[in-house]
Amino acid sequence: MHYFRIPREYWRDRLIKLRSSGCNVLETYVPWNLHEPHRGEYNFKDMLDLRAYVKLAEECGLFVILRPGPYICSEWDLGGLPSWLLSDSEMKLRSTYQPFIKSVETYFQELLPHVTDLQYSNGGGPIIAWQIENEYGSFGDDTNYLLQIQKMMKENGVCELVFTSDNEQGLLNGAVDRVLMTANFQNIELGKEMLQILQEKQPSMPRMCMEFWTGWFDHWGDSKHQVWPLNEFEESLKYTLEEYGNINFYMFHGGTNFAFMNGANEQTENDQLKDGQDYLADVTSYDYDALLTERGDTTPKYDLTVELLSKYKSEVVYLGDCPTTIVTLPAPHQYDDVMLNTGLSMDEVLRSAVSVDIKGNAVAMEMLPVNNGNGQSYGWILYRKTIEKGGKVNVKGQVRDRTLVFLDKKLVTTFDCDTPDFQFELGSAGVLDFLVENMGRANYQTIGQSIIHNQRKGLNNTVTIDDVALSDWSVYSLDFTEDHLNRIKKEKFSRIKKIKASPAIFKGYLKVTSSSSLADTFLDMRGWGKGIVILNGRNLGRYWPVKGPTKTLYVPGVWLSQGDNEFMVFEIEEIPSDRTLKFRKTPVLG
Repeated sequence: MHYFRIPREYWRDRLIKLRSSGCNVLETYVPWNLHEPHRGEYNFKDMLDLRAYVKLAEECGLFVILRPGPYICSEWDLGGLPSWLLSDSEMKLRSTYQPFIKSVETYFQELLPHVTDLQYSNGGGPIIAWQIENEYGSFGDDTNYLLQIQKMMKENGVCELVFTSDNEQGLLNGAVDRVLMTANFQNIELGKEMLQILQEKQPSMPRMCMEFWTGWFDHWGDSKHQVWPLNEFEESLKYTLEEYGNINFYMFHGGTNFAFMNGANEQTENDQLKDGQDYLADVTSYDYDALLTERGDTTPKYDLTVELLSKYKSEVVYLGDCPTTIVTLPAPHQYDDVMLNTGLSMDEVLRSAVSVDIKGNAVAMEMLPVNNGNGQSYGWILYRKTIEKGGKVNVKGQVRDRTLVFLDKKLVTTFDCDTPDFQFELGSAGVLDFLVENMGRANYQTIGQSIIHNQRKGLNNTVTIDDVALSDWSVYSLDFTEDHLNRIKKEKFSRIKKIKASPAIFKGYLKVTSSSSLADTFLDMRGWGKGIVILNGRNLGRYWPVKGPTKTLYVPGVWLSQGDNEFMVFEIEEIPSDRTLKFRKTPVLG
C-alpha cells in the first residue's frame, strides 16, 4: 500500500485492514518525484510523511519493507524519477551517468535518515528489509549501477536485509551477488517457473513473490476495467502459499493517482511511436482490482485472503497485536449537483500562467526556463506564434502527448503523439496556438529500448508552414501547482454565459451543512470532455469519460469541509450544456 496514493487521514483504516487480513508486513514504494519536486527542495509533509506512515504501521503491529528506488515503476510518472533530471539533455536515467548518480546520492542523503532509525536492528523498529532499485533486470544488465545504489543505501544507514525484485524478463539480469533475489508474477505457471529459478540460484535462501499481482491497472482507451477473476486469484494464491509461503500482495490497496502522477506505457519501433494506440496513459483510479477498492472497502478477494491466511496464523510472526480501535468510515454519499456558474476564458487562464519567450525552435516543458531552472513538470504548455499567412503546416516528429491547435482562438485540429509528422492546413494569418498536454510519462521499458529517455513533453519539434520554419515562440506554463492555483484564484471570474468555448476554467461550490455529513463520494464526469478537477486547492486528477473506461473521479470525504467547498474544472474539449458536477455513491470503472 502506497502512502502517497491514500489520504493521510485514511492510513490507519487501511493499515488495520491489512493487519486484520492476516498479513504481517506493510510494503511501500517511495516516490522521488514527490519528495524532491525541484532539485534541493524536499517535501515530507501531509500525505508524504513517510516516517509517520512507518510509525503508524508499527502501531498497527506490522513490520515494514521499504522500496526507495530511485526508480519505482508503479504506474507512476517516469517511474518516480523527477522530471527535472530531464533538463540535462545528456541525461541517462537508471545508469552510472555521474549527474544521475550524484542526484540519487543527494536525495538518499536527505531521504534515508528520515527512517533508518526505525529499522529492526536499531532497537526493534518495524523496518526489516529494503529493495535495491526496481525490476532493473528487464531494463539493463549493469551490475555496477545496482552496486552503487546498494553502496549509497549502506552509507546512509541501511543495515537490514536488502533484495532485488524482478519480473520474468529480468530475473537473472537483475541479480546482485549476495543479495536476495525475489520474483514478481501473477500467472500460476509463470510463478512456478520463476520460483524454481530462485530455488536453483539461491538454494539456501527463502523464496518470495515480492509482487503477487492481485489485478491490473487501466489505460485510457481500454475497452473495460481490468480484473483478475476470483477463481484464478484463489488458485494462484493457494499454490504460492502452500509451496513457498512468502508473498507480497501488489496491490493490497491501490488508491488513486491524484493530480498528474499517473504513468504510461509505450510500444515503440526503432524508438518511435507507431501509428495507432501505442502510447497508453494510465487512468486516475488505481483501483487495480485489489483486495480493497479505491476508497478502501473490502472485496471478495479480501474475504478469501482472510480465510486462506488464517490457516497459517500459528506460523506467522507479527510485530505486535492488531489495534482494537477500529476506524469506522462513513458510507459514501451522493451530494446534490453543483452548478459551475462562474469561470475564466482561456485568455484569462493564461494571465495566471508563467510565460517566457523562446528564441528559435520551441522547447519541451522540462527545458523551459521556469521554476528556478527545474523546468515544468506536469500539466499543459501553450506555444503561441503570430503567423503572417496560412498554408500547409508540418509538425515534424512527435509532439507529446496530446495537442489542440487553435487559430485566433478557434479549434483547428487535435492530434496525439502516436501520429508523427502531423500535417494540417491553415486558411489565413492569425495567432497560432499549440496547447499540449503532458498525459503522463512512461514508467517502464525493456532492454534495448530507450523509452524512458524520450519522455520530454511538449512541442520539442520543428514546425513549418509551406516548408518555412517557425521560430520565436511565446510559451505559457499551465502546471496547476499550488502557486499557479493561488494566481488563478486572484483572477476575476465571470458569469458562465460569457464563456462560449473551451478551454476554460469553471467554478462552483458544494455546501456541506455539518461535519457529520462529510463522506467519500465520486464525481460522475460523463457529459464533460477532458480535463482536471480541483477541490479546495487539491487536484483530484484527470477525467476523460469519452475515452474511458473510467467515468468517475474519487473524492475523499476528508478533503471536504463543513461549509462551502470550491470545485474548479479545467475543461479543454467539451463543455456540457448544464455545466454541472454530479455525484454518485459508487465508481464507474468501466
